[in-house]
Amino acid sequence: MRLPISLRVAAALTPCVAIQAQLPDTTVHVTVGFGVDTTGIPNQEIFALWRTYLASRPSCLHPTPLWSPSEQVRWPTVDLLCSYVYQGYSGFTVVHLAPAIGLDSTYLIRTLVGSVSGQDVRPLALYRVYATREGGRWVLANALPRLTRRWNHETIGRITFVYPPKRRFVRARAQATAAYVDSLARAFAVPPPPAIGYYFTDDLIETLGAAGLEFFPLGADTVGGRSNALDHLVFIGSSGNGEGYRHELAHVILAPFLAPLQAAGLVQEGLMTWTGGSAGLDFQDLLPGLKQYLDTHVDLTLERILADPPPRKGSLDVGYDGLAVLCKMVYDVGGVAGIRSLASAGREPRAVLDTAARLLRVPLAQLDRVWRERIAALSR
Repeated sequence: MRLPISLRVAAALTPCVAIQAQLPDTTVHVTVGFGVDTTGIPNQEIFALWRTYLASRPSCLHPTPLWSPSEQVRWPTVDLLCSYVYQGYSGFTVVHLAPAIGLDSTYLIRTLVGSVSGQDVRPLALYRVYATREGGRWVLANALPRLTRRWNHETIGRITFVYPPKRRFVRARAQATAAYVDSLARAFAVPPPPAIGYYFTDDLIETLGAAGLEFFPLGADTVGGRSNALDHLVFIGSSGNGEGYRHELAHVILAPFLAPLQAAGLVQEGLMTWTGGSAGLDFQDLLPGLKQYLDTHVDLTLERILADPPPRKGSLDVGYDGLAVLCKMVYDVGGVAGIRSLASAGREPRAVLDTAARLLRVPLAQLDRVWRERIAALSR
């Protein structure tokens, strides 16, 4: 018997409704903290703008009409905190919305993002963005140019070094870093970025705070860096080598080289460590610590490192440093073409190691031994 149309529709929809009821709630929830005014003028309009943006589940790679047009011209990935704060969490609490001190027609928005389980709150980030008038309307804008507007700006070559007023600037080191940009780009036959924003302080937490990221789980080690290759930005925290932290610059410079290759993550980081160092140290200075670690972990293999690298301790990162040596070995035999082949091998550890062994002309079973021998030789 053929069912009436109304019953056929109900029968067709019932399973979908049941499935939807079992799925987790992925709706973005934007709430307001104590004492935050979202009813006054222009607070109501600004809050609605921010809530609309969050509800859209922002994509880091697509422009949005809700953001400042002038900033979208300056930075293709216009929301500079996008990759940090939008990681699948759906709970956002606006804890501050008020006029920005010292800035005309500008409001500060501070937001907490995280998860709630029962009575427990697990914050991912506390961050700030701004709302400003542009083209006769309210649009969103980044904290970075506003929080660093009174910082020192020194342009050398393609790099503009931006640092706090009381931070000492080592010009000779900055000049060497500026020269490094052109040198590395030339070595890999890629066009150098026309301009790079290089922000640095003594502490990575402070540097990221200048970008608007007031809290983010970085761990106990505050020496380090982050890069935004598409926007040609690097953020550095280092009290001893602020102007010479080149690992993040390597990410920016070599992005065009790596973009089509789909390289394994540790191959990419190994390449950056070989060409730009890590943890504020040059490649050569990392090797004694790596050798000492391997001498006490005689069973550790490249395959295990690629699959599950040991955690970083201080300046020692066995994954970064170990793959840096492998990249150097491949380059010494096959040049840039060899590095391209290694980076094109895919993301499976065995595929990477098969390719490395072939490029180095050694049996796969002997690759670990040859690799350890090269580390020992380079450490002398």
